[in-house]
Amino acid sequence: MSVVDIKSKAQFDELINKTPYVALQAHATWCGPCKAISPFFNKLATENSSDTFTFARFDTDEVPDLSFELGIRSIPAFFSFENAEKGQGVAGAKPPALKQLVEELAGKSKAEGGESAAPAAAAAPAEPATAPAPVEEKKPEEFSTKEDF
Repeated sequence: MSVVDIKSKAQFDELINKTPYVALQAHATWCGPCKAISPFFNKLATENSSDTFTFARFDTDEVPDLSFELGIRSIPAFFSFENAEKGQGVAGAKPPALKQLVEELAGKSKAEGGESAAPAAAAAPAEPATAPAPVEEKKPEEFSTKEDF
């Protein structure tokens, strides 16, 4: 199952009220870390989606009322929802923390009888996920000229 693109707060409200478990990604098209972590989120969706567990994402610029309701201050941000109630979240592009969040929801979904929507081939052991390479930041004294600022 693919990731659902949320285009309105009403669509989001409908999703969390009809699906017991939802993993939500807040992102923006201009956000570099969002672009870096999105393939990992998509992979988790492919491996863990079920009839009771849905993955969704929304662009914070396109659905600002949802951004406000969730209290988003930085992106990417990830949230879990259980029976329409907001649960744990992960701020930033942190694959290990995101994987843990998703595995907890997937475990609850399976315990309630959620059947995986992932193809049988996905049941094979997956290669270990790798985190995006950290961006090296320069300290002000490391710049060679004022033009580097």
